[in-house]
Amino acid sequence: MTRMITDGGIETELEERLGQELSEFAAYPLLETATGREALREYFRPYVALAETTGTSIVLDTPTWRANADWGGVLGDDAEALAQINADAVAFVRTTAEAFAPEADGIVNGCVGPRFDEFDAATRMSPEEAEFYHAPQVAALAEAGADRVTSVTTLDAAEAIGVVRAAVAARVPVYVSFTVGEDGMLADGSTLESAIRAVDEATDTAASGFLINCAHPAAAALALANAPAAGALDRRVGVRLNAAHEGDEGPGDAPEERAVATLALAELAPNLAVFGGCCGTGPAHIGALAGLLG
Repeated sequence: MTRMITDGGIETELEERLGQELSEFAAYPLLETATGREALREYFRPYVALAETTGTSIVLDTPTWRANADWGGVLGDDAEALAQINADAVAFVRTTAEAFAPEADGIVNGCVGPRFDEFDAATRMSPEEAEFYHAPQVAALAEAGADRVTSVTTLDAAEAIGVVRAAVAARVPVYVSFTVGEDGMLADGSTLESAIRAVDEATDTAASGFLINCAHPAAAALALANAPAAGALDRRVGVRLNAAHEGDEGPGDAPEERAVATLALAELAPNLAVFGGCCGTGPAHIGALAGLLG
């Protein structure tokens, strides 16, 4: 089993390390200006350099977490513009990685964010609605040559099912990354195991694997511990975790402390192969992970 790293928390890094102001917490508008593209290059530079130096494969997210219809509409981008933005994002990440670290094994991951930030049962989509909603973004990322797409910060199984089905239609490998609360449960109160099973049953195990993101290592440990069935454990392939307990709030754990806590999760799920970051994590956090992975 090959273990790999990822980049960190792109939005928090762009704001905190690189001084960018992100309207609606959206990174993709930076692709539209020369100064924004330079900020994105500086964001990716240390991660791809780390991968090349350590010989570790790295998953690099496109800055497209907000590049869907609802958030694009708020930011003034229509369907045609969003399709081009998603395509440009794939090309940008690939060329940036190749320019900074041509020997690095970089995997371009098309980032598909949730429609809503918060769980509200009254506004949740059915799997069919989720497929219809996310299909344009998934298709644009796939057609641009993304190596994979991932449903990121996913709140429930229904939305994940929709993204997986859209990816199957677009013929691109797909992963699902759920977020969990401090109690280790999904936003709708389900366990990680039950959500994985629901997605697999509805899609004939079409997803390549499942991750946890936008949670603290302590919350991820609770989510992983609540999985007595070996089958569900086999489907858990990665964690992309926050530095602080409250997402991007507070100072967060020291890089070395967080790295130890993150890698310890492999004791609960031996198939974990992807170790990376989300809110509040930067090059130091990913570097600490890479150092422990050896």
